[in-house]
Amino acid sequence: MQFQAALLVAIATAFVTEWQLSAGYVAFDRVPVIDGKCQHNETDITPGEPLRVEFPCEEWTCTPDGELSIVGCGRVGAGRHCVLIKGTGVYPDCCERVACN
Repeated sequence: MQFQAALLVAIATAFVTEWQLSAGYVAFDRVPVIDGKCQHNETDITPGEPLRVEFPCEEWTCTPDGELSIVGCGRVGAGRHCVLIKGTGVYPDCCERVACN
């Protein structure tokens, strides 16, 4: 019986951790297109090729007519016996993660 309870807790923890990592935001905007490249935050984005950046921790994707989608990290909270770990690198590796004892 203890094994089943421990297994259930492990599965629930994995599910909650994965859910927290996948919760994020999506924003849409229209940006100028110059020489076939979308312009956002003084950066050229090739239409159809997602650009992952670290600051801000986001992924930018645009269409040839300048429709930009921005995907970013969600907010995560550290519960009891857990800590937030700052990610490094480009999106999504730069998102915070939860580590629990």
